[in-house]
Amino acid sequence: MKKMTLIRAIPGLVAGLTLPLTAQELGPPPLASEADFVPVPSLSTTKAVSVNPMDRTAVVRFYQTTYRASEGVAAGWTGNRSNCDAGTTSQAYADATVLRVNYFRALVGLPGDIVLSNAWNLKAQEAALMMSAQGQLSHDPDSSWACYTTNGAQAAGNSNLALGADAARAIDLYMDDPGTGNFAAGHRRWILYPPTKIMGAGNIPGAGGSAANDLWVIGGAGSRPAQPEWVAWPPKGYVCYQNLPRSSRRWSFSYRSAIFTNAAVFMQQAGTNVPVTLEEQKTRYGDNTIVWVPQGVPTSAPANDLTYTVTVSNVVVGSQARVFTYDVTIIDPDVPALTQQLQPDDTVRLSWPSTSTGYTLQRNASLSNPAGWTAVTPAPSVVGGEYVGIVTATNAQQFFRLRKP
Repeated sequence: MKKMTLIRAIPGLVAGLTLPLTAQELGPPPLASEADFVPVPSLSTTKAVSVNPMDRTAVVRFYQTTYRASEGVAAGWTGNRSNCDAGTTSQAYADATVLRVNYFRALVGLPGDIVLSNAWNLKAQEAALMMSAQGQLSHDPDSSWACYTTNGAQAAGNSNLALGADAARAIDLYMDDPGTGNFAAGHRRWILYPPTKIMGAGNIPGAGGSAANDLWVIGGAGSRPAQPEWVAWPPKGYVCYQNLPRSSRRWSFSYRSAIFTNAAVFMQQAGTNVPVTLEEQKTRYGDNTIVWVPQGVPTSAPANDLTYTVTVSNVVVGSQARVFTYDVTIIDPDVPALTQQLQPDDTVRLSWPSTSTGYTLQRNASLSNPAGWTAVTPAPSVVGGEYVGIVTATNAQQFFRLRKP
């Protein structure tokens, strides 16, 4: 039997759209410590979500079904800025907001089971109206602010605040955490704080004024889940390029009570070192965290799955210095994954779901030769629910991808 030295299947390039973060604004995140969280009992929810972040197919399906389910939901806002009526939004709009929170928590291995407090929602709605009407953000607004209320001020002090984005888009903004003052990625850390079980959400849509969001993140904690031991963003495993911190470009690694004072971050992609710049460290935003900005990470659809190996060293946990290494693979969820299987007859079976139509299976002997891609012949055929292409295993390198004309 011939020995196959290397055969790689990579997705093809499909153009994607990214939305600019202009006209969106974040102030500093709220400060708190564990003492500020009131233990709450576990709450059952039928809206909990989960995913295996190490399964590419599962992550793609999760993006297509759960992330996109938060888009295009009618706000149904009943309020009015001119008379300082905070009103309410539709239940579906609130559900879309917390679904986006749970989507990101599930991707890092946390339970995607955050629920919203109705009492906090009402106060957060008043806070969101204040930010929208004033056109500014503050965790400590005074009574001179437009549409000021004491309930709104209370919510503002316990919340992530966004201007120019509301609902699910505000959650994306918090996860990106752009702005020179957000070097510690504190908004993101509150979204991914492991013990949290309850949040509140207030949303003011952008029609007729500035969109605003108040996400109450401080106060309602359950027991800390046993796993994951640590939380990273982008996460260990697969992540869709649309979810990357494309504006701030900040990556982060969090570990409860760890000391990162002398920690170092090292990244590689395909054996090449990736330069990184460490951000200033700051505590009291959820778990202790190290934040860095890597160079050269794409923010548009990658031509193939890109795996970055991250090593965070000299992290002091207790009295022990530890090293953590994990892989982050950036994918385009609109390109199906190729499954490859070496057969006993010295052939390789390459397949992808037949529901993903319009793709051509191509091969190349070198990724450094963009003109070297040729169609696999004979063309793949449909077998059951899959497109299947059979190629001969050789001792030379072979790379495969799916490409749309």
